[in-house]
Amino acid sequence: MARTVSNVVSMMGDFGKTISSEKRVCSDHGAYTDFLTGLGKARPAVWSGCQQCAEERRAEADRIEQEKIIRENTRRSIESRVGRSCIPPRFSDRTFANFRVSSAEQKQAANICREYAENFPAHAQRGRSLMLLGNVGTGKTHLATAVGNHIIREFSLAALYVTAGSVIRHVKSSFDRDTAHNEVQAYQLFAAPDLLILDEVGVQNATEFERTVMFELINSRYEAMKPTIVISNRGRDELPTYMGDRVVDRLRENGGKLVLFTWESQRGKEGF
Repeated sequence: MARTVSNVVSMMGDFGKTISSEKRVCSDHGAYTDFLTGLGKARPAVWSGCQQCAEERRAEADRIEQEKIIRENTRRSIESRVGRSCIPPRFSDRTFANFRVSSAEQKQAANICREYAENFPAHAQRGRSLMLLGNVGTGKTHLATAVGNHIIREFSLAALYVTAGSVIRHVKSSFDRDTAHNEVQAYQLFAAPDLLILDEVGVQNATEFERTVMFELINSRYEAMKPTIVISNRGRDELPTYMGDRVVDRLRENGGKLVLFTWESQRGKEGF
């Protein structure tokens, strides 16, 4: 039935004024009283709906906003300690679009990393990591930092790029008498980011101390369900020598992927 002028006028009212009320039933919360509230003379009044539903929507909006603030504060805290950008300037322009693909294997590796980046919140919820292993100059760091750049840009998350050597030196420096950080704080720096990109694994000497550092690093992130991308020129059978079997097991848990870069070096070519 078409509304008459009088009907339309009756559906308007002073802003915030209750015009009418009705008993209704919410499918989630049962019986409630719905109120028709005025929005001013120029706009039709609206029914308020289930108050418990409205409270839940407000609580969810507040939770999302609070999580956003926490993520931003975490990102700023990390950046204040490691520099203005968590991804070094050399890799700040790395994307999937400028990754050079000339073979089916390269396309597959790029697709795996792209899917990981685009669905990172779901992967992060399970603490799912990536291992990019293979020859020098095959684009492992390019794709890893493309993931990092994507989650920073699209999800406002914190991604930190470090080398295994820099992690070991940072932890070792915590033992010095005049250092500004202790051992716990050293590991906290690397445990905080939503994504840690750990490059040049296998360049170190594979000492027991270095394996212990790798275990403490990965285990702290594993327990917090924080994903890690490990980059190494070593093969899958060599990696445990430098990280330990327990570390590799943790990286593979919950569907963690291992991507092999078996093609020849592309260094010096466009896109690498």
